[in-house]
Amino acid sequence: MQKMSDLFIQNIQNMPIWAKQVIAKEITNDIVKKLSDFAELMQMDDLFQYLKPKITFKGKQELQDKTLNLSEAYYLFLKDLVDENTIFETTIKNNWTLADTSKMFIRLGEEEFVSVPDWQKNKNVAMAMFLSGKIKTGEFLKKIGKIDANQLEQAIRYQKQLNEEGRHIKMASILIKMGFITDKGLDSLLILKDEAKKRLSLGIGFTSIKCDNPQDSQNQVLRMQKELQRLENENLIMKKRLKKLLNING
Repeated sequence: MQKMSDLFIQNIQNMPIWAKQVIAKEITNDIVKKLSDFAELMQMDDLFQYLKPKITFKGKQELQDKTLNLSEAYYLFLKDLVDENTIFETTIKNNWTLADTSKMFIRLGEEEFVSVPDWQKNKNVAMAMFLSGKIKTGEFLKKIGKIDANQLEQAIRYQKQLNEEGRHIKMASILIKMGFITDKGLDSLLILKDEAKKRLSLGIGFTSIKCDNPQDSQNQVLRMQKELQRLENENLIMKKRLKKLLNING
């Protein structure tokens, strides 16, 4: 069966070029507005969503034996890795949020069931840790190179000093106060984390859906996938008929 991520892209690609021009402009403006202080997070060829983690031998054994008795979602994730799916495909195929996927990805990595190059320094891993709540703002900024280790240490010492004085201030506010990031930069990080908690499902248009029962969500996604495939097939049939009527070859 065709991957849902491919169907998602096709749903856009099948639009007329004049519509895609407007969509591209509006989306680009929106991303730049929200992430203007984080140009490194706008490198579209290096997104966490494009990551295709490798399942390890240990991971294949766990998928087969289920020794740790993890929740079924983890085994769906491992199965997707066997199928060489990207994080994007895995997320929308299973109707998860990106935050859900991030949490499972980090857990499976800690168990050595999945691998990516240079785990400790990999910016995609850092993004997953941040979205899953595994690391906080300061550590994330250090891992993506926005601040250095010395600046983070200064901020930690200052926070400790304030705590001792009975003034409890969040690290993000301290980083702003020390001039290491801006208010706008903090807003960008909050947007990233908040947006990662939203689900994306495929439909005739684009919509975010949330069902109380996970099985209902999965069934709805499958129905949408079948409907999209049906429409795609009808589209191909209509094109063939039109070519025949107009006597167009190719």
